[in-house]
Amino acid sequence: RRWRIGPAALPYDDPAYVESVRAFAGNGLRPYAPAHLHARHSGGDVHLTWIRRTRLNGDSWIGPDVPLNEETERYTLRIRAAGEVVREEPLSAPAFTYTAADRTADGVSGVFTVEVAQVSALYGNGLWAVLSVAA
Repeated sequence: RRWRIGPAALPYDDPAYVESVRAFAGNGLRPYAPAHLHARHSGGDVHLTWIRRTRLNGDSWIGPDVPLNEETERYTLRIRAAGEVVREEPLSAPAFTYTAADRTADGVSGVFTVEVAQVSALYGNGLWAVLSVAA
């Protein structure tokens, strides 16, 4: 986009105006962060679920879920322990089970952080939903 910035009282072609050309990163295409990221413990496993959000046609309360508005339903899930990413999983559904065996293999004990982003074919990872979970 081309922008001309200057005093409102002067015409836009006045020499006081400065022209700037800017390209934007397409943030209007970036998926929102998933909502209601939730962890439920069952035995030694942690079941994680969330609800997808949408930028388009998401205002209706008629259906059970908002429209996908993407080519496919995809998410990126990250597990962090002590600030470091110890696991990253591509997912095709809004759920993941972090098993006790996986936590042991990842060296995770105590509190860990879960991050989930919806993935857009045009934009990539959207905004992250974040949840701290006690193991």
